[in-house]
Amino acid sequence: MFRFPLATAFAALLALSACSKSDAPTTPAVAMPGLDYAVENSTAHGAARGMGNHTWFWTQGGGPAQIHYSTHDGRDFAWLVGQRRIFQGEWKVEQATGASGQPLTQICLRYPGVNVGGLTATWTCQPAGTFFGAMQQREGGDPLQMSGRSQALFVITQTPANLAEIEGRVAAIKGRTNY
Repeated sequence: MFRFPLATAFAALLALSACSKSDAPTTPAVAMPGLDYAVENSTAHGAARGMGNHTWFWTQGGGPAQIHYSTHDGRDFAWLVGQRRIFQGEWKVEQATGASGQPLTQICLRYPGVNVGGLTATWTCQPAGTFFGAMQQREGGDPLQMSGRSQALFVITQTPANLAEIEGRVAAIKGRTNY
């Protein structure tokens, strides 16, 4: 039986990955153990850090699956399954009072002029811990280059397995176009 030393296999894997010209991620988005304990126990500062400059995948709610990119300055771009349009909206963190009178940090979203797939023109708020806990995946930055766009490269026809699936499709098309 032929044995391939582990160190040699690892070196070969590194060499092959260095040759890759794709912008697609090489691993799936990282698992989120309690999403970093609901992003620092849902403080206003922690919630703002958890939202700003992050791409996130959401399958909860009354509409189709959604992929969002939330900027540091409160803008949000949402790409919904079944849509080519990238909806432009806003996000904010606000303090409220919970049912028992305790302070409660909330994340709020709105999309002026939009009422489709769970996106509304009025502010819709949820407790930050609940909001972050409902995200399927989240990663830093804008790997899908959604910021400032009104149209996506393609329509997502069914709920993707993860962000990496869509990132791979975008990277493949981006390699052939000026997206």
